[in-house]
Amino acid sequence: QTYLVSYSGRLRENQGISLGLFQQHYGVLTTFGGIANFAQNVYLSQDSNLTFGLNLAFYKSGINTGKVVTNYPDPSLETIPSNSLVTLSPGINYGNAFFDFGLSIKNAVLYNLQNSQMVEDDPERSIQAHIMYTGFIDSYGFFDKSKFSGLVRAESKKDQTIVSGLLMFSIPKGVWAQA
Repeated sequence: QTYLVSYSGRLRENQGISLGLFQQHYGVLTTFGGIANFAQNVYLSQDSNLTFGLNLAFYKSGINTGKVVTNYPDPSLETIPSNSLVTLSPGINYGNAFFDFGLSIKNAVLYNLQNSQMVEDDPERSIQAHIMYTGFIDSYGFFDKSKFSGLVRAESKKDQTIVSGLLMFSIPKGVWAQA
């Protein structure tokens, strides 16, 4: 069961923000947190720009003792730790008329509030890179000014590399498809 509330929008012409709060219940485990994003866009020329951003997140997870059903007191439940973590993830993207190239570091900083220490061996820390192509359909009628995009993304973690892709087709009349 997941609850989520979020907002995203512009601060100024070249600045964007987003804020989100969530709570997720998975059996007897509960995670609560918040995410704040900031992005700044710099126009380099008419057809190119540089965007950089920062993602700051807070997560608190542990056992929800109110969801545990037992016939006798179980002292082993006291040994399961609760975690409170803060993460910082920066990113940068260069875009021109048709291509975007981006790089980000997921969990560049991971700080454990419980023991007031940096987490050194984070299995989720990764470097992510993407290349995206965007094209436009110049025709008349229903498909006029439609847009299609293809994105290839690679994420390199400590022990594995994950490659993924995304295709999107958007028609200004309010129809879109994504795979």
